[in-house]
Amino acid sequence: MTDLLTRLAAFLQRQISNADIKIDNLMPVSGGNARKAWSFDLATGGQPTQACIMLMQAGAGQLESDLAAEFKVISALRNSGVPAPQALWIDEDGGSLGAPTIIMERVTGVTDILALRAPEPAQRNRAIALAFAEAAAKLHNADIGKLGFLGSPTRETAAAGQIALWEAQFLKHRMEPHPALAFAFQWLKTHKPVAERVSLVHGDYRFGNFLYDGDRITALLDWEMAHLGDPVEDIAWAYRSLWTPEMHLSLDEFVAHYTVSGGPAVKPDTLLFYRLFGEVKHAVISLTAARSFADGRTNNLRLADRMTLALPCIRQFFEWLPEPSAP
Repeated sequence: MTDLLTRLAAFLQRQISNADIKIDNLMPVSGGNARKAWSFDLATGGQPTQACIMLMQAGAGQLESDLAAEFKVISALRNSGVPAPQALWIDEDGGSLGAPTIIMERVTGVTDILALRAPEPAQRNRAIALAFAEAAAKLHNADIGKLGFLGSPTRETAAAGQIALWEAQFLKHRMEPHPALAFAFQWLKTHKPVAERVSLVHGDYRFGNFLYDGDRITALLDWEMAHLGDPVEDIAWAYRSLWTPEMHLSLDEFVAHYTVSGGPAVKPDTLLFYRLFGEVKHAVISLTAARSFADGRTNNLRLADRMTLALPCIRQFFEWLPEPSAP
């Protein structure tokens, strides 16, 4: 802790060279499987104390993510109306803090998926689910002009780009053939929808990945999988069985509120495609986590048996798979 505090103070002093700094209350907080998170308060001269969160790369995990791109995405959303924390500083290569790190403002609120999916308080949880639909509409209307570093997919290529990305991860990290997933990727390739628009897609848009205060969403979290693509991808992901808000807001109600709030039209066939895609994507994430542990690139025991989660994803894919059209 002392070494980290010393490193952090030196790093921040270089970022804020015109003021003396003081760091208080540095402490670890929950940061997920791939990140170590730390909370601290920063005082700079006579300025008000700033509440901060520091996310440090923790080695291999469930994803191969680009911390610099994540930082740029959050930075681009400043003053956009999208509930996102303010990006403050980045140690891209970890040379100063010992691991690649981003520092953001610490936003008020809590994240508690168990509480949000509990039967009560039903009125509060439904209000948050509606706010989640509104936040999705804001996100998918955000100006993407500053996000060229994420590539330049078109309405016609958005789905193909994500299929290729996750198939490459599948081929890289699988430890056995998985013919069912190989079939699933082939099906996705031959049924690609054309997006209504290309938007900023969060990529992990779900209950558990935002802070809330009362019935208000204060910040969307975990931008590791953010990309340009079809906004329907986020809606389908939000209603996966592991974290769905279905108890309080049906998928049809979510879509209706999303479109009324300014989100683009959601075609049923496109929504089904991305629900199928989401199961394949989560299966690949599970295989990647298991491979990280098997290769000794992480000792996180939570990832040791993650491969077992791929089977329910594959089963759900085939349950939802449409019957082939008659010749």
